Amino acid sequence: MTCKKHSEIDSKHPQYQKLKRGESKIFVCSSCNKNIQGQASADTNINVNDLDQHDAILRRK
Repeated sequence: MTCKKHSEIDSKHPQYQKLKRGESKIFVCSSCNKNIQGQASADTNINVNDLDQHDAILRRK
């Protein structure tokens, strides 16, 4: 379901602090994140904006 490409992120990336705090153990690229959220939204009828605050931050840029 994900591309499994290796990525390097720096401390300025929105997911960096999430990983550093241990809230997440994996990094998901923007493209895969959108695909996963789109599928979850289609399966559950939950709005994508309600799934992850991180994605809302990325969409503002």
